[in-house]
Amino acid sequence: MSIGQQAFELIAQTLRDKPAANLMLATGSTMMPVYALLREAGLDLDFSLVKTFNLDEYYPGNQFREFMDAQLFSHVNIDASNVHFPTTDYDEVIAAAGGIDLCLLGIGVNGHIAFNEPGSSVDSRTRVVELDESTRVRNSQLSNGADIPQRAISVGIATILDCKKIVVLANGADKTSAAHEARYSDISDKCPASFLQTHADVTWLVS
Repeated sequence: MSIGQQAFELIAQTLRDKPAANLMLATGSTMMPVYALLREAGLDLDFSLVKTFNLDEYYPGNQFREFMDAQLFSHVNIDASNVHFPTTDYDEVIAAAGGIDLCLLGIGVNGHIAFNEPGSSVDSRTRVVELDESTRVRNSQLSNGADIPQRAISVGIATILDCKKIVVLANGADKTSAAHEARYSDISDKCPASFLQTHADVTWLVS
């Protein structure tokens, strides 16, 4: 079973167990097979009570919102008022909704999670961040040379660690290497994903 299929099954089970689940979602090519399977599930999965909270967005920008609309939101029965993207009071909004039941997370080749670049504090919350040049270059390459803003608004590491369940997808040799370091190296802000070692319920899906 592919990592996309495995992630889909975990999300589907979460929605069956809790129809009003709160999901934290990621963007990027690794997530596209997951969203394709969610689209294909159609009415077998009910999104009418689901709330979603995306991990990050360029600042300024709406590229990730457009990605999510195209990949998922415009294909399922989710209420537009239940779709959330980071704001300055994001952590309060998440807490008021009851917290995140499942976080779908990717990992950067430098170990970043969301846009928490190396050096990010384990106590960090949602904020505007400066993007590492390596992240901007890679994201530009993955976006057909598009100009990538220097800043983004991102949930913090503490925001991610507050999630009840975390599912991390890593695909390809460079991401697999980053995932290995995150799982087995010493916990350090040099590899922000290493802080996931402190969480009680993390599923790593690596291929």
